[in-house]
Amino acid sequence: MSYAVEGVTELLEINVQDKIATLTLNRPQVLNALNHEQRANLEAAFRALDADENVRVIVLRGNGRAFCAGQDQKESASMDADGAHRRIEGYASLYTLMRSLSKPIIARIHGYATGAGLQLALLSDLRIASDDAKIGMTELNVGSAAIMGSAFLLPLIGEAEMRRLVMLSEFVPAEKAMTMKLLHEVLPADALDARVAEIATRMAGWPPLGIALTKEWWRKMGDELFFAAMDQARESHARNFAAGGLSHGAKKFLERERS
Repeated sequence: MSYAVEGVTELLEINVQDKIATLTLNRPQVLNALNHEQRANLEAAFRALDADENVRVIVLRGNGRAFCAGQDQKESASMDADGAHRRIEGYASLYTLMRSLSKPIIARIHGYATGAGLQLALLSDLRIASDDAKIGMTELNVGSAAIMGSAFLLPLIGEAEMRRLVMLSEFVPAEKAMTMKLLHEVLPADALDARVAEIATRMAGWPPLGIALTKEWWRKMGDELFFAAMDQARESHARNFAAGGLSHGAKKFLERERS
């Protein structure tokens, strides 16, 4: 059943059924890349769903051929200083909110989950993927600094694998990503939705306070690294924008896409 949240546009579809909310990123023409509008949509939706006692579980997914291909490079290529500041503060606000949610988040992943898209998945509690998924932390490839991505990866996969994933900016196939502990489960594409529904239904039946208290403790365990990374991200992205690296990398990426 469609679920309305004030201010959320058609770029994000929200449905709630049997205490399970499904958020669908709906920019399939750009592989669900994130722009300012979509970041604001996600923040508004997460706030509303977390406050709704009739919602117990949130599933995050993408429409079309991908989960989320990261930051919208067309937006990055055209940003001025105010836009660059708004971008990092938008991510800071969204990521801080996602970490504070009392409801469990399941990332239902297919196709590309890269850059900021992978970060959305890493902020989720469970990552269930189809065998066609391609995982990457590809900021360096588009001229951006991999600050938050590095911080999210480090506790999961260790320093050596984090450095390799970031420095090479390569896509990792789903089965390899699971062996690296980036994913929790990998299934054939035609079995993905049933498995996600099974997990979500099970969790929706559990008393919510126990989940909320557990997630609160997980958040506290990671607070030091998260907030240090966020402070560093603000500084690094500001320096990168001032030096022209951020917009230059995005423009080069768009040129490669067009060629």
